Amino acid sequence: MWRIAFISTFLFLGVSAGALYYQWDEYHTEATKQSVLQHDIEAKFTGKTIEVVHHIRGAVTNTYEVTVPKEVKDVSCVKQKQCVKQKNGKMIVNVPHTGTLSLTYRVTVAQKEPLFMKEWLIRFHTTQQQQMNVSLTDVVHPKGIWAADGKLIGYVYKPSFSFFMWEKKGGQTVPLYFQTKPLRTSFDEDFSIYTTKPLNDAERLFWRQNGVQTLVVTPFRLQYMTPTFVIIPDTSSFSDVQRAYVRVQLEQRFPNSVVPDWIWDFFVSYMTKTEPVTTKAKRALQQLKQTLTKEEQQTFWTLVQTSGGQSLTMKKLDEWLGKAYGGNTTFFQREQSYMTFTERKMLVVNDVKLPTAHVLLKDGQQLFPFVPIMRALGYTVQRSGEAVFIEKDGARWRFFINGTKTVVQQWDGTLYMERTEFPKWFSVYISETSEEIHVVGQ
Repeated sequence: MWRIAFISTFLFLGVSAGALYYQWDEYHTEATKQSVLQHDIEAKFTGKTIEVVHHIRGAVTNTYEVTVPKEVKDVSCVKQKQCVKQKNGKMIVNVPHTGTLSLTYRVTVAQKEPLFMKEWLIRFHTTQQQQMNVSLTDVVHPKGIWAADGKLIGYVYKPSFSFFMWEKKGGQTVPLYFQTKPLRTSFDEDFSIYTTKPLNDAERLFWRQNGVQTLVVTPFRLQYMTPTFVIIPDTSSFSDVQRAYVRVQLEQRFPNSVVPDWIWDFFVSYMTKTEPVTTKAKRALQQLKQTLTKEEQQTFWTLVQTSGGQSLTMKKLDEWLGKAYGGNTTFFQREQSYMTFTERKMLVVNDVKLPTAHVLLKDGQQLFPFVPIMRALGYTVQRSGEAVFIEKDGARWRFFINGTKTVVQQWDGTLYMERTEFPKWFSVYISETSEEIHVVGQ
């Protein structure tokens, strides 16, 4: 609140919005550094347009690729009119050697309420860190509600205009929202709240803990979310809104991810402790809880959370799941109905490696691939229906699959024998090293 009071004091003393920017910048402890591309936006809403003066500081290159929204018209610069040009199919802006630039342009505004503009500023594409300060003067509505995707620094209402200022670190644009109808306004440190009715403690705590800077609960049917800016209808249930917001968080944490929709449903349900919507997500969550211990589940989720910035893939999910459990799996890649794992160790039979045969880990047991092991030991294995016939040196065995006392089990089309059963029926010895599982037999 002290920042808001600071801004309001300057305005009531007659300081202009433009001059205020630079006085605030001097007062602000985090002054622009050479490594930061600083945007200082002075915007004036006139009813049909927003007139923009866009100052750039801290440029480290002579040219930047930019995106000019279709609503932006009449772009020019203080020293050259044609500073934004098309080159090789891209829009390029030229920056003087001083590293500073001032653009002016006009943004056409739809005549409707509520007013929402996702794209209205020229965006600079660069790996350089960016920071934005935006001031908006509304000379049409001295009593309207403006909200933006940024931290509110200050605002003031005067008889002839209203004024707002926001700060945003990172990002390339600042979506704007406006409505003439008054809303309940409250501030909780850096959290600005505009609502039709008071929030309960659980809702307020959720938004604040997740780093939301601006929350608008509107009587209109509009929903828009970023990790820091949330607009929701006042008719929405909190559980639905919570799920939608967590998905937005996840999609930003894992950009450019190419995974099925049920994966997001799976993670959202796990995080919010709500019931999944899709059948596959329900099954995956059920399998996770049934197969992994609580500690293993926590390990899996920790691996996911600490991998932010990467793109999610089904292969990566299997890798994290395998690390948590201590085995290999293709559960996500093959979209399997059951969560199964195989030993990471190489299976070796009489000193011969079997790279395509894997020991299955299931229900706390080690299930050995029966057919490849027996054949490597010199046995003949044949199957007829539910019966398996084994023969070697005149000795014969017969096992039935899926019986009440099953010795040979079938899983996903493959026959297995549990580790302790092998020595009961055949002359074999099983041992392990840190990297291999050895089966030794005659």
